[in-house]
Amino acid sequence: MIRKDMLRRAAAVGALLASTLAQQAAAQSGAAQAKAASPASAASAPAAEDAGPTVRPEIRVLLVDAQRMLGDKQYKEAAAKLVAAEAIADKTPYELHILARLKSAHANATGDADAAAQQYELASQGPWMKDADKINNVHALVSLYYNAKNYTKAIEWIDRYNQAGGTEPMMGNLRAQAFYLKGDYANAARALELEAGKATAAGQTPTEVQLKLLADARRRIKDETGSTQTVELLVRHYPSKANWATLVQRLWAKPALAIRLHSDVFRLQQATGGLGESSDFTEFAEIALQAGSAGEALKVMEQGYAAGVLGTGDKPGEQQRLKDKLTRMVTEDRNTLEKDLVSARKAADGTAMFNYGFNMVHLGLAERGVTQMEQALAKGIARHGDSAKLRLVAVYAQLGQRDKAKQLLSTLSGKADPIGLDDTVRYWALWLNQSSAN
Repeated sequence: MIRKDMLRRAAAVGALLASTLAQQAAAQSGAAQAKAASPASAASAPAAEDAGPTVRPEIRVLLVDAQRMLGDKQYKEAAAKLVAAEAIADKTPYELHILARLKSAHANATGDADAAAQQYELASQGPWMKDADKINNVHALVSLYYNAKNYTKAIEWIDRYNQAGGTEPMMGNLRAQAFYLKGDYANAARALELEAGKATAAGQTPTEVQLKLLADARRRIKDETGSTQTVELLVRHYPSKANWATLVQRLWAKPALAIRLHSDVFRLQQATGGLGESSDFTEFAEIALQAGSAGEALKVMEQGYAAGVLGTGDKPGEQQRLKDKLTRMVTEDRNTLEKDLVSARKAADGTAMFNYGFNMVHLGLAERGVTQMEQALAKGIARHGDSAKLRLVAVYAQLGQRDKAKQLLSTLSGKADPIGLDDTVRYWALWLNQSSAN
């Protein structure tokens, strides 16, 4: 059975991820935006200095008033004082410098990034602005442009900040996020790789936002392999259900994923991120039923009802009919189980014996069922023995027998056939190691 909604849901997850990441990236700029919202500090240059160049009294009084008004957030009144100062003729270069600094502070405080940048250029031309003040002003300009969603200008001023000797660590991340938010995903991926590499080289873990952005940027430039590797790293360091769900959806979207692995991927999804949509429960139940495990199918349906996902929506009658059918089949399986087991044990191949053992686990006879499955594997399963082992891994995991599950997984490690097997084995191992650590 080919999973009908696989590609639709993979695309939806990608779109949702992109939206979420954009919001997270914007939130990262909070510290920089706070700096831009402090006009008083941006206007810290005095109207006159103790030594060196001075400002004429008729301009000084206007600039002092303007600076005070900026500090009090009286921006309209401060603007009037600056206009009056601007109107005084024959200003000296130093007077122009101080006026430009205050006009830049006013533009900064009122969110006019272009005006703030223009006035900064004027103020920084003379010898009076200290290097530290230049860096602080450029920092504020980055914040203004980023907040205004002018990401091209934000990147330009981040580069100027770095060239000026700025050392704020967040600027590298902000630059990467600006590339991402402006839609330049190739440069975003390169910048994010650089920042993640810096963190790793320093013995630190890249942040969750960095890894999410990097995964999505790589996906958007069609680097599916690199994107999935990044999501694996994300899950390794930040194993939330949401991140696990993203990784498993990548497995569902894998080209030519073997149909016979669909039930195994569902079991992995069930253990890690959980089943979510009604189609998860009904499709899993239908696959389990086709494989001859009415007990597993019924359990899946019961979980869907318990979660409030089934029994509502467009197909409650169809869902109930499937559940009723499974309930009848499970009753029949219980009545014929012992007789069927005798017949299965006589077979030369262990397949039937394994399948009945798997059914017993879901009929509430877990201990006996596991023993049957182990004995069946020891007897030998001629066809699709790898799938049988994955089913037993899922049972071990369900029963909390993680060491046995990991030992059995090791016999499947490195096998790429059928398509998706190596990923499924690797993800089970990752999740089991995380569960053991907890």
